[in-house]
Amino acid sequence: MELIQIGENALKVMLTKEDMEYYAIEFERLDYENTETRRAIWSILDEAKRTLGFEAARDRLYIQAFKDKGGGCELFVRRMDVPKAIAARRVLFRFAAMRPLLAACDRLHNCGFAGESMAFSGDDGALYLTLADGADAAPFFYLSELGTSLPYSEAFLAEHTKPLCENAVSALSALR
Repeated sequence: MELIQIGENALKVMLTKEDMEYYAIEFERLDYENTETRRAIWSILDEAKRTLGFEAARDRLYIQAFKDKGGGCELFVRRMDVPKAIAARRVLFRFAAMRPLLAACDRLHNCGFAGESMAFSGDDGALYLTLADGADAAPFFYLSELGTSLPYSEAFLAEHTKPLCENAVSALSALR
């Protein structure tokens, strides 16, 4: 198991197939209503507290799971009762290459993201993704694993980028 703290309020947990067996959980049966899943998650969070100081017991949590090709999975855990760094109605992410942009769009698509999205090509060679959604910004927190969150700026986009596509999450997730 690998624990990576992503900012102050988020945690990435990478579980191998052996870790899944150790915690007696299967990806297809992950459900917080399930006693075994709940027990495994709290054991993992206890380890995160012990090794990283990531305290989750007092906060409401948002947990997302992604299946790994090797039989394990990745869990993204976010504490929700703290100020949200990405709480703005529009968010902007910078990606160094196409592959992480495609991965981000694929994850958002798989999470059911239905807000507006647009991809841009920057004059610095980077790629940019804007997201607009009136709902909770929690699904965006794991994108910092793939790109860099920036303050949203229409002026920056107009001056330093060229539009690639609208409905980017849907369009680009199909390319992954």
